[in-house]
Amino acid sequence: MKRVVVSALVALCIAQPAAQAIAQTVSGQCFALGDIAGQVASWRAHKKTKAQALDQAAHYYKDPADRAAVDAIIEKIYSPDAPHMTPDQASMAITSDCVNHHNGQAAPAK
Repeated sequence: MKRVVVSALVALCIAQPAAQAIAQTVSGQCFALGDIAGQVASWRAHKKTKAQALDQAAHYYKDPADRAAVDAIIEKIYSPDAPHMTPDQASMAITSDCVNHHNGQAAPAK
């Protein structure tokens, strides 16, 4: 019985860091990027500045590929040319762009 409990605890300790590492890597996952875009659009709607959004992203996303992806989303949503989007609109737009990019298709003109 003790061996079973010890084995389960060891497996749990090994699996937990792996799950956290997977959860924190988002750069190639379109739906995760869409969720982040929705959050960024919410920040903009609640008057968070672009600098504050970049600082927030730097705090949570340490992986260089993730940071580049999140920073690109922030740049796109906070662009002076960008229309103000609801979180749902931003999520759908970024998810669609990502899927089109992964499928090798050009993003539709806006």
